[in-house]
Amino acid sequence: MTIMQIILLGASAFFAFKIYEHMQGLQDPEESQNSDNVMKEKIDVDALVEEADKAYDAGHLLEARELLQKAHDHARDIPELSNRLGFVLGQMGNHAEALKMYNHALTLREDDVTHLAIASQLRELGRLDEAQEHYKLAIELDPEYEVTYFNYANLLVDMNRVAEAKMMYEKALEIAPDLDAAKEELEKLNDR
Repeated sequence: MTIMQIILLGASAFFAFKIYEHMQGLQDPEESQNSDNVMKEKIDVDALVEEADKAYDAGHLLEARELLQKAHDHARDIPELSNRLGFVLGQMGNHAEALKMYNHALTLREDDVTHLAIASQLRELGRLDEAQEHYKLAIELDPEYEVTYFNYANLLVDMNRVAEAKMMYEKALEIAPDLDAAKEELEKLNDR
């Protein structure tokens, strides 16, 4: 190889490397921009949730619902967001829509709290047998959460299944002896 060929080979390699760097530079800002958009969207969702929390605390349920709906539209894959929206919808008395949100959250992640929320909405809708199934599932997932036993007992009272309700109140008190609401309900049933 002549010196001229070596220089041309070196120059070609240098220019090829520079073209490669340039192409990488063209891709990096786009990737960086996509990353920034994802982060911006995450920040926006967090900001919307924060504003929704403030609105809810101030008693502005409609505003809280609208903010959470907007956040949910951008981040449907976050189960906690579906649960929050379901909670606000339930507080507004829109139990059917709340149930949809909780069921959506359940498709993303199964947990006892979501089953408990579903059971509560089903109870409000008068679908007591279905509610009972979700209380059972919640207990299977977390057998040490006294609130589930307490709420399940309330459902059993609605279903006129007093003996079973007493057992559930007693189980709630076994876990949390200071749960006054369970004590009161158990006393009412014992006075019957």
